[in-house]
Amino acid sequence: MAKYVYPAVFTKEENNAYSVDFPDVENCYTCGNSLVNAMEMASDVLAMMLCFREKEKKPIPVATPIKEIQTNADSFATLILCDTTDYPLVECEPNAE
Repeated sequence: MAKYVYPAVFTKEENNAYSVDFPDVENCYTCGNSLVNAMEMASDVLAMMLCFREKEKKPIPVATPIKEIQTNADSFATLILCDTTDYPLVECEPNAE
């Protein structure tokens, strides 16, 4: 369990909502109904996905330098911090039924 920083691409959607994608972390994306909400959701989804990888002993991807992240006119890249040490996901087990 550790702290991580990854670049995320925030894209402005309708009604001031934002979608968020982490180019370096497979299947890691979220959205929020405002920029503040999208930032909170981004940190949460990043922690969840990396927690799964830690628990499954899968390699943690290397973060791309933020200057190398490409965006368009409706998006921007920023760094997101997460901490998997105290992540509240029960057992961090995907697809648990």
